[in-house]
Amino acid sequence: MRTAARVATCSAAIALMVCSATTSEMATAAAEGGTRLTMDNKLRRCDFSLVSTYTMLPGPALATGTAIVRRAGSQAIAEVHLVDAPEPGAHFDVGLIEEPRPASATCGPGDPGTSFTGLDTDAAGSGTTTVQDTIRPGTTGVWVIVERPNGHSQNPAEFYTSEFLAPV
Repeated sequence: MRTAARVATCSAAIALMVCSATTSEMATAAAEGGTRLTMDNKLRRCDFSLVSTYTMLPGPALATGTAIVRRAGSQAIAEVHLVDAPEPGAHFDVGLIEEPRPASATCGPGDPGTSFTGLDTDAAGSGTTTVQDTIRPGTTGVWVIVERPNGHSQNPAEFYTSEFLAPV
């Protein structure tokens, strides 16, 4: 009985520390005028809707990523961090996409309301980059896409998108 009580106490203490750390990070991002986005292994269309079916990927997507999006004057800026330990030294394309946009619009490099840059992971599989774009009139939010090109297909070998739109 005492062991169970000690385990419960330790579990509660650990949960409190984790929640405090997460809240602290979110407060720091908010204090800096940014929104913290978590990256998911979900493919999205240019209007931010989910793609429910897509071709098989060459391997599992095992990276974790975050982005902090903030506004500086007329610029939307996203600092993107990705850790992909199974793929050290990999190149990823990182895009900042402005919303709303029609479902028929494209959102690749060079398209209006988009900005792209590269991210190369180091020997540990970690990488950080910053992407920014001038906010167009009518833009209410932005999202981030990170994708690793596939040498044998037009579909990305690996992809991650932000969970929600960051207001700007």
